[in-house]
Amino acid sequence: MSDLEKPSDPQVNTLGATQMLDQKDLRENKDVVLLDIDAARLDGYDLSSIKVAPDGHTVLVPQPTDDPNDPLNWSWRKKHVILLVVSLSSFLADYSGTAAVPCIVLQGKEWKMNPERVNFSTSLSVALMGLFGLLWITFVSFWGRAPVMFWSILTGAFFTLGCALATNFNTYYAMRALMGASLTAYQAVGLCVIKDMFFYHEHARKIGIWIASFVLSPYLGPMLGNFIIAGTGDWRAVFWLIFGTCALDIILIILFVDESWYNRTLALDEQPPRGNRLLRVVGIWQILHHKNNFLSVYASFQRLIVIIFNPLMLLVFFYYMATVMWAVGINLTSSVLLETPRRAGGYGFTARGIGFLYFTPLVAVILGELFGHFVNDFLAHTYIRRHSGMFKPEARLWMSYLASVFMIPGLVLLGQALGKHWHWGVIVIGWGLYAFGVILSSVAITTYALDKFPKKPAEVAGILNFARAAGGFSLGYFQQPWGKRNGFDVSFGVQAAIVGAALGVLGIAQVFGGRGSKKVG
Repeated sequence: MSDLEKPSDPQVNTLGATQMLDQKDLRENKDVVLLDIDAARLDGYDLSSIKVAPDGHTVLVPQPTDDPNDPLNWSWRKKHVILLVVSLSSFLADYSGTAAVPCIVLQGKEWKMNPERVNFSTSLSVALMGLFGLLWITFVSFWGRAPVMFWSILTGAFFTLGCALATNFNTYYAMRALMGASLTAYQAVGLCVIKDMFFYHEHARKIGIWIASFVLSPYLGPMLGNFIIAGTGDWRAVFWLIFGTCALDIILIILFVDESWYNRTLALDEQPPRGNRLLRVVGIWQILHHKNNFLSVYASFQRLIVIIFNPLMLLVFFYYMATVMWAVGINLTSSVLLETPRRAGGYGFTARGIGFLYFTPLVAVILGELFGHFVNDFLAHTYIRRHSGMFKPEARLWMSYLASVFMIPGLVLLGQALGKHWHWGVIVIGWGLYAFGVILSSVAITTYALDKFPKKPAEVAGILNFARAAGGFSLGYFQQPWGKRNGFDVSFGVQAAIVGAALGVLGIAQVFGGRGSKKVG
């Protein structure tokens, strides 16, 4: 273990018990947290020195330092402005990738190619999002959070410009791939900034905002793309919109973002001087103060490999991939699925009609975020009251079981509608149910994984992003042929069954993680 990974304070913030544990249990259960000082009944423990939230009883985890430069001590305004910029940076990856999906028909005509073949560029882009998401993890560990955000969005903007100016498929194919590889950074590692700035009891709500940004993006992207194509008949106009959004994000980064990494292993008088904020944004400050403040390149890769092969993280990976990959697959093939002419057995939607259909998952995700925003806290507070002020990460997972109640019937309805050519209203209901469940499950499993691996937030986010991208990438190649060969009612029915089977994986993680707390932290 490197010095940067060692605990920094007496662990009142990470030691705890679920009910009335003896001192041995209190020492060993590293991921059980004392969160409510009023409800705690810990005989022999002096709790008077613990820092609490303004409500007077919620324990601040981790305990903040007295340094005003500590991100935990930043103002509410600064934290939430940065959270919004992080969310926009995360939003850009899937937004840019899926906004291009409605372009494939016009591109196919221009380059005299089958639209399904043009769509392979999207699948490659998604694959590189997952792979480069893992690479960006190491950069935030040895270089810092702010420079990764700035440079990834800046390079992504230039590759987007390349897509808009491309005159042949090969150039476009390369630019799309590099655009995805660049813009995926904060979709993969944005979680570490949330962990840096917000306390444990705030995580679920802030993670919900961050995840909603990139769960919404693959629906908002094709909706806007379809509207633009319907109005202009020009696929390049879609990429000019993406380029403009990237430019806006760069401006916001320059104006508001700051480096959120704070090394809690250093004493206050050992903290490096902060200096000019813009030097921290572009990464010069991090280079000047790298020694004893950031991990080495080798250590960054080493701890990524260690967590990738952690048994609990593997279970979380497979559960998440099995439940959310279908959302990526639906988006990658939506134009082909819905624009097929009626005479060929499809729905014959126009680009504008498909654009309006995308309001369905957009509304569903927003409703799911609002629902989870309050219900996640309700479940946590209920657990805390019943367990003497203590909280255990496994309590997060009950929301994932609830999410399956929406995801499974949603996929079944969607498949039946497409396979039997039911009214498009059934597509709306099925798609909405599934999208509602996806946001609930995504927030729950991400927060749980962060709770279990609190020292590795970037690795957690990157691995989950890879799970989603890897599943979606593969589905982009066989979703359409599978449905044509066996019927979409069958293919989506199998997808629903896989989501149901994934609950077994989740149950194993819940039991294994609960019993193995001292081994996986």
